[in-house]
This record gives sequence, C-alpha cells and structure tokens, in this order.
Amino acid sequence: MGIIHSKLKRSYSFTVLLILSILTFGIGFGLSKFLPEEKLSITNSPKHESQQFTTLINPILPFVAQTGLDFGELRSFRPKIEALIAKSKAEHPELQVSYYYRDLNNGLWTGINEKETFSPASLFKLPLLIAFLKKAETQPEILKYGFTYHAKDFENVEEEAGFKKEEGKYYTTEDMLQQMIEYSDNSASLVLLNYIGDSAILAVIRDMNIAIGSGYNEKTNFVTVKAYASIFRVLYNCSYLNKEMSEKALSLMSHARYQKGIRGAIPPQIAMAHKYGKRDELTPGSTLKTLQLHHFALVYHPQKPFLLGIMTKGTNLALKEKLIHDLAALTYEEVDKQCKEKKLRGVFSE
Repeated sequence: MGIIHSKLKRSYSFTVLLILSILTFGIGFGLSKFLPEEKLSITNSPKHESQQFTTLINPILPFVAQTGLDFGELRSFRPKIEALIAKSKAEHPELQVSYYYRDLNNGLWTGINEKETFSPASLFKLPLLIAFLKKAETQPEILKYGFTYHAKDFENVEEEAGFKKEEGKYYTTEDMLQQMIEYSDNSASLVLLNYIGDSAILAVIRDMNIAIGSGYNEKTNFVTVKAYASIFRVLYNCSYLNKEMSEKALSLMSHARYQKGIRGAIPPQIAMAHKYGKRDELTPGSTLKTLQLHHFALVYHPQKPFLLGIMTKGTNLALKEKLIHDLAALTYEEVDKQCKEKKLRGVFSE
C-alpha cells in the first residue's frame, strides 16, 4: 500500500476557509502526516436499533413500482405542527423556525417556512463525510490512512463535545470520520478538510444543490431546510454513494452522541440516523451565544420511516432545544397513531 505524506497547510484556499469558519472559531495547528498504520478503534457508542430495520438504506430500492399507497397521512398533521410553532412564536417573537417532513415510503412531504435560509454550522460536516466516502468507493485504502495526534497542533480549536484524543496516538481517516460524525469533532474535521481538498468538497455541495455564493462568511444564511434534507434522501436512496458507502454513512449517523432535540423525542428502540448543527457567536464580553440550532434525522419507524428537519434562529438555546424536541415528539406521535389506526383496519400487513 502506498504512503501519503500530506501536510496540514497553514495557507488555506478561500473555499476551505469558508467551511472551516462554519465548523470552528479557532485554527491553530501545525504539520502532521498521513500514513497507513495500525487502526485505533473507538468503542462504547450508544446504539438505537430497531428490530424491523436490518439496513439503514431504503429497503424497497429493488422495487420501482409502488402500488396501494395511502396519501391521507397529512390530513390532520400540518395544522398541529403550525399551531405549535405559532404558539412558540407568540411567546417568543424573535424565534424563527423552518420545518420539513417527508414520508420515505411514498414521497409525500410538507414544509413550513421551508424557504427561510440559515447558516449550516456543523451540518456541513455531513458533505465532508460524503466527499470522503465517495473517494473511498474507488480508493478504499484512503480509509486506512491517518495521522498522529499532537495536542499542540489543535490548541486553538473550539470543541463542543469532541472525541478526547490521546497524545501520540495514530488515528486513521476512518477513525476521524467516526469522531467527526458521532462526536461532532472539530479537530477531526480540520484534518479531513485539509486532506480531501477543495474540489471534492465543492463537488458534493454542488451536487446537493447547496450554493454558497460569493462574499460568504460564518454569519451568512444560505441553506434551507428542504435543501439540506435532500442530503438525507440521497443517502437513504443510495443515489449518490453506492449501497456500501451509504450504509456506512448512515451507520455513523445512527450512533451520533447528541441526545437532545429529535433524538430525545423518539423512543430509544427506534433507530435514527441524525446530524445537528449550532451557529455560535462570541460576544464582545466573551460570552458564547447559540444563535441558530438545527437537527435533521431519518427516523426508522417500522411501518412509516420518515425524514424530519427542523432549523431555528433565536438567542435562547434552551427554547430552541425544547421546540425541536416538541415538534419531533408531535410528529412521531402523529405518524405512530395513524400507523396503528391503519394496522387495525388491515392496511399494514404483518
């Protein structure tokens, strides 16, 4: 196997700097090397497994025709979601919310304020994951390359809940992808960003119809809830990555450590592949404020898997966390109730 000597450059291109500004406040690391050495495993990830789902990609991919679909699921669904959002906004006028729900069996969707733009924050780690897995389809050895961790190289990197690395330990690319998605690890993201390069990241962003535009900085709002949700759809349907790599991406996302928001609202026995993002701002008094909070998930309900995305703006973090949780809980409750009613009527077969 070949050896890649890829140094972490101090001079970054404009594109990489834009994405780095989304992921972290500080950048301060020196030189490291990518070498194919022994893999260090990461264990003790929380698991939420459903007995009904043995795979995380679309189980009906082999079937082109879909017959007997019921298009009545949303008849009483949207008004309840709208009422909950309206109540929250009446109590907190500064709050802005976008909501997106899509039935993964029949493609029906509903969106509320779905054209509002937001800053993606850590949500941009998902296109970075996809860029690596796309390259791994033809160059699987890339997942075994890596670097030796030295804390001094990352002393200015802001970590919210990153994976605690050991000084002098070797971490493979696969390890870092796991750390980036499961722990939303910024240090791993920086190494991966530098190695993969601009063109691979831009290709994913372009293919996913996410336009950064010119004059961007970390405060720019440019992603809509519907546009970002499309990334989850292409992973579920294996329409960008192949089946193996789509399954790998969703498996990492199903072990994400973030336990609030949608994950906290869904019963723990229901598998869920998810990613959250926060846009923070450091005030002149060095107080960290979370101005935006977002959460997206594929929820593997045994009869009615669905995609849910919620993006929020506002200065009260606890309020945003509660609203995302409550919207997700209401969504799941409605889906589950309607599925049980249909099962009683014999619509769903055993």
